[in-house]
Amino acid sequence: MIFGDGVSRNVLAQWTNQGIRFSEDLETSMRLVQHEGGPCGVLAAIQAFVLKYLLFAPEESDNAVPNNLSNSGTRKEPENGCLVTDILQSLSEEEKSRSLVRSMSEILFLCGRNETAVIASLNILDCDLLESEKGSVDEVIAKAHESVSVESGSDLQKVLRVSTCTSLSSAIQKLENVLPIFRSRMGALLFLISALLSRGLILEIGKLPS
Repeated sequence: MIFGDGVSRNVLAQWTNQGIRFSEDLETSMRLVQHEGGPCGVLAAIQAFVLKYLLFAPEESDNAVPNNLSNSGTRKEPENGCLVTDILQSLSEEEKSRSLVRSMSEILFLCGRNETAVIASLNILDCDLLESEKGSVDEVIAKAHESVSVESGSDLQKVLRVSTCTSLSSAIQKLENVLPIFRSRMGALLFLISALLSRGLILEIGKLPS
């Protein structure tokens, strides 16, 4: 349904090598990194919600931009723009991850008509193995991905794990647990699948041209 029957390996490579992660460059630290064309629409939507969360939900983020700046309209004095940039660049990794999780959760719940959110992740390792492995979580998951080859939809189905959440809080908790998988090389594809499943395949199939 996503790629059709005649999808090329180049297109699959674009989608299976794109994680959802922030830039490591200080000047662009709040931007999601895109490696190739293809998943740009998914990343753009998440990026917009991340900025909305940081700029317009100060009660949920300790370092969010103050209300008097975020509500000042499109025209801002230069010093205000610098202040906004400074605040965004000063966010910790924990705060950026929290903004990412909340943004992804909100998008999926909107797809599910504010009733459910379906989260697709990978069944490539369990929690006990993750804790026993040496190195960072991202490194362990990247190593586990080495054995995952996706050349067709059936290949993906073999390693796909799907969870359904019936509240926003449970979706946030689930995404916090699997966020390293979304940061990994298949994150954008997994989020696209999550959005489609949250929306409902029957509704999406009904939109396809006959």
